[in-house]
Amino acid sequence: MKEAETNYLSVLTDLFCPMSKKRVKERGLGEAEENKYVERLSHALEATGMLDRVALGCFEHYANLRQHDATFARYKKANEWLVAYDVLSGTMRSEREYGVLQYLSYALVPFFPLFQERGGPRVERPKVDWEVGLRCSMPAVARANVYGSGM
Repeated sequence: MKEAETNYLSVLTDLFCPMSKKRVKERGLGEAEENKYVERLSHALEATGMLDRVALGCFEHYANLRQHDATFARYKKANEWLVAYDVLSGTMRSEREYGVLQYLSYALVPFFPLFQERGGPRVERPKVDWEVGLRCSMPAVARANVYGSGM
């Protein structure tokens, strides 16, 4: 796996899992600093350079969590943050207002307080893009095999 992908997956994991007590001690953080997550996560998100992939990973992962929420309030809030990210990102690209890019990561940070859970399901690399690409490329491969074999 590439270094950037590992970094991207570790940031995605940080969004859904709180830091372990061992890691907090290694960093020399107190309880107050441990609870200050906005700057830490936003800098980590910006450092990946793959905010769209992280947003896709958030979209895939939050629906798989098994946290009891009878009113689905947590999921509604997550959906609102994803929509906000999508609107902000789309507007930034269409209007070419790249000065907004530095604020884009703050739309993904709220996943941490909504879904942080020790011992939750493992965060995996998003598969939707790969599966869609595979579905699109399979007919092309089949055509190439049929026409390439002389039939």
